[in-house]
Amino acid sequence: MNYSRSKTPLIFFAAVVILSIVTIFLLIGKYRSNTTALTGTNTPTIPQGGDQMTLTPNGKHVDDVDTRLGGTPEDLVGRISEVAIRANDTGDVQPLIELLGTKNLSAIQAKKLRALALASKLKLDLNSPFSPIQGANDRWSLNLFDRSRILLDLEKTEEGKWRVGKITLFETSKSITANDTTSGGKDGSANPDDTHAATIAVSRFMNAIMKLDPAEARKHIDTSQITYAKLAGLCIIFEEGDYTLSKNRPLRKMFLRETSAGWLVMLETPNKKNLAMFAINTKRKNLDTPWKITEINLDKLLTDYANRFSDGDIYYTPLIKNLKGGDSLVVYFDLDSGLLTERTQHQLSIVAVLLKSDKNKKLTISGHTDALGSDQYNLTLSKKRANTVMEFFIKKGIPATQIKISGFGKAQPRLPNQTKDGIDNPDGRRVNRRAEILLDF
Repeated sequence: MNYSRSKTPLIFFAAVVILSIVTIFLLIGKYRSNTTALTGTNTPTIPQGGDQMTLTPNGKHVDDVDTRLGGTPEDLVGRISEVAIRANDTGDVQPLIELLGTKNLSAIQAKKLRALALASKLKLDLNSPFSPIQGANDRWSLNLFDRSRILLDLEKTEEGKWRVGKITLFETSKSITANDTTSGGKDGSANPDDTHAATIAVSRFMNAIMKLDPAEARKHIDTSQITYAKLAGLCIIFEEGDYTLSKNRPLRKMFLRETSAGWLVMLETPNKKNLAMFAINTKRKNLDTPWKITEINLDKLLTDYANRFSDGDIYYTPLIKNLKGGDSLVVYFDLDSGLLTERTQHQLSIVAVLLKSDKNKKLTISGHTDALGSDQYNLTLSKKRANTVMEFFIKKGIPATQIKISGFGKAQPRLPNQTKDGIDNPDGRRVNRRAEILLDF
């Protein structure tokens, strides 16, 4: 009996201990459950033989995580350059395309990268494989061995990491150097490759004009914006004026934006005493399309031309605005004459070169006179002038089926034949003795 009493306290104590332990475990489990609900995270399970330091919070190994975004812009561009080097060595450019982002590359750009890699021309400049573009935020350059560049515009994701946002491919040209242009105004873009590519288009256009080759110049214009007449007129002005490109930076940049640029073309006259100039605007649809000439402003050049060859008469030029809009070429005749002067024949020879470049196009030649003489006389003389120009073109190989002629007599003067006081106006009559050539291209 005494033995039973002695065991009761022990049993009671053991029960209390067990109950306390169970209570503690329940509290710990509840605490963990609450913590998981609040944070939404779980402690990753460490696999057998695993190293907890190689795991990310979601349980993936570092090697399985997409690291294409990089930690800094330099990290990202550095990795791209390494993949580019491998692509050049192996000829397999697909890893590079995937790293750059397929949505960032046009089909043309991807095709070009493949061609470069297969030809081992995707080689980077080992001295400076990549570099930031000065003055352009988050724009980097992959510097190829041939001095061309691949431009990468980087952007930050919402997570604060870096990725490629836009890619621009450029080609080099041995015909243009950095000394060919100089800035003439504030740019929308400071990228030197944009300047380089736009300069090439203007330079090739001017080379064709200097060679009096309007057919070649036509390749570098937007034909919906620039008339063929303006090309021929520009060639005539250059040839007669004996203009040459200025040796001191002939192309001066007025502005440069992503898809548009403006230029001043600086010229010298034979005596080197006078400088002449005219303006050119260029545009491109996007970064993958070539620059095209879209506007040519000849006002300043025509003024210089008139001062040198027409006693300051700006109207006495080979290029005028026609009544239907656009430009017309114009040649002038002596008083009562339907014959072409030596100067006029030379001008028409340049026009004939342009006409031969497209035999499907039409041209209209209209003859005009001053107000001296009867209406019938002037009508007959105007038709004779138009016919004389047509015959010249036919002799130069232009089919008669491309040409339409008409005569207007004195009905469409460019300037008054008389002043308001009824006094004879010799200057007006001189520019009215003409034939206009409308190129309906």
